[in-house]
Amino acid sequence: MQVPYVTPARRSLQIFGLDPMIARTERRRITLDVVNEPLEQGPQGSRIQVIDYDASTRTLYEPVDLDAPAVLMNDGLTPSEADPRFHQQMVYAVAMKTLENFELALGRKLRFKNAKRLRIFPHAFEGANAYYDPAKVALLFGYFCADPDDPGPNLPGQTVFTCLSHDVIAHETTHALVDRLREHFADATNHDVPAFHEGFSDIVAIFQHFSFREVLADSIRQTRANLRNPTSLVALASQFGYATGSGRALRDAIDGETGGKPDPAQMRTLFEPHDRGSILVAAVFDAFFHVYQRRISDLIRIATGGTGVLPAGDLHPDLVNRIAKEASKTAQNVLMMCIRAFEYLPPVDLTYGDFLRALVTADYEMVPEDDAGLRGAMIEAFRVRGIYAEDAFSLSEDSLLWKPPARGLELPLKPYEQRLAENARAFDRWGNTVGDDTSAKAMRAWAAELVKWARQHAPALGLDGGADPQLSGFHTNFRVAPSGELMVELVAQFVQTDKESADDPELGGVPFRGGTTVIGGADGRVRYVISKPMSAMRRARQKDYVRELDSTDAALAWCDDKYEARRMKARTSFAALHRGTR
Repeated sequence: MQVPYVTPARRSLQIFGLDPMIARTERRRITLDVVNEPLEQGPQGSRIQVIDYDASTRTLYEPVDLDAPAVLMNDGLTPSEADPRFHQQMVYAVAMKTLENFELALGRKLRFKNAKRLRIFPHAFEGANAYYDPAKVALLFGYFCADPDDPGPNLPGQTVFTCLSHDVIAHETTHALVDRLREHFADATNHDVPAFHEGFSDIVAIFQHFSFREVLADSIRQTRANLRNPTSLVALASQFGYATGSGRALRDAIDGETGGKPDPAQMRTLFEPHDRGSILVAAVFDAFFHVYQRRISDLIRIATGGTGVLPAGDLHPDLVNRIAKEASKTAQNVLMMCIRAFEYLPPVDLTYGDFLRALVTADYEMVPEDDAGLRGAMIEAFRVRGIYAEDAFSLSEDSLLWKPPARGLELPLKPYEQRLAENARAFDRWGNTVGDDTSAKAMRAWAAELVKWARQHAPALGLDGGADPQLSGFHTNFRVAPSGELMVELVAQFVQTDKESADDPELGGVPFRGGTTVIGGADGRVRYVISKPMSAMRRARQKDYVRELDSTDAALAWCDDKYEARRMKARTSFAALHRGTR
């Protein structure tokens, strides 16, 4: 009997390391390992579809066939700035890797908004921009000519493709994933909400650099293990920044404008979403750097005979490899911690303080002891930048953990207990279910029970008894405790909307919402209630935010009624936010 061939679980695809400019000057062309799945030409998989149509020139490019034998044998096409088929390969590989990191952290399969495939257009238009379109569930990448007078290491006037930047692709894919996990984070209700979208997307892009061993090892050699020094490892979208004539990378992970020293006043003065997002990036990177230094301190002592001072000259290759291993491990821990925090975020009106609480709680649930000191480093990095959690009575870990409900609550599980074990059967308001019709029907019935339960327990959940709650999504969450025990939780998001507020001119087209994330155990007992009540204080704060943006919006002097009624959406769409900063 003939033994069937085994289909490999992984697929190797070549990409530019970071972007073509860096790959050209430092020979950083790397291979990404992604999940192997049957692909149609495009490539088109089960959750990502690349469509290479250029709307500016009305050109449909030939699609790549990644399952062609010659392509498979060479780990995909060789990196090329001139071949559109490689561009298609690049966006697919990086988007899949980003998706995989989210799934690894959250412990479940994800599908994109509206249960659709994420469509990626590598050459969508001519222009120095790239953005995520939530209505189309699509990533659109532009291309432009490098500045003729100050192109940096690029050829003056050369065509620069944003789809060839790992950082731009990872950043935009993260926007799509954040929108899938928390759709109302696209509603700008305070300064931190759009800034979080930008900052978090940068965090994912930068910390994915640490999985590129060649890039990481080179940076350790260049900086003599001081990863805080400016290198391509901690820079974001270098080619884009230089090609637009700025003379530097688009952004980086360091407190650049303050000479590397945190300035807490920036939280009161920096409001442009990318600038404010950079504060978040710097805080997370600072925490990473402190833990990384602690983890390599024994290696440095051994290598220096106890002095801690590295001798002049090149570092020993074995030392570089060991330091790179610790740096990569620490970076992956930080990235997983940041993504897992989504389980512990409120569904609306996020603040940086909420994210700090979620980081601490998510990590505590995974590693109660925190031997690495990651939670303490994160709390301190946020503190020195003036980021605090509301209602916390101190900066201790105990104070920052989300609290259980004031009185005992039990989620409705019967007769749905068996569904807790079906991690793929996630439900959201778009009917995004996976499985057969029977499973989907059962999940819809369970969703109705959860909404009924939320109405009954509205005060205890921080919900407004006068507004109808909607189930934004719920899923089971699996994690392994340090003891080895499998922990199963149910996470549900409830959102309430003041429908009349949609027409309130003082809110600029973004309705006033409240909401609660509920986390319960496999026994049904509610462990955390993370709420944003529909309070008068929150409503007033949202109006103050709109008035602040109104005061600097010149378009209000000549715009029509349609713009004025939806001005907040127009100002804070992903396309508008990236215009001029991409």
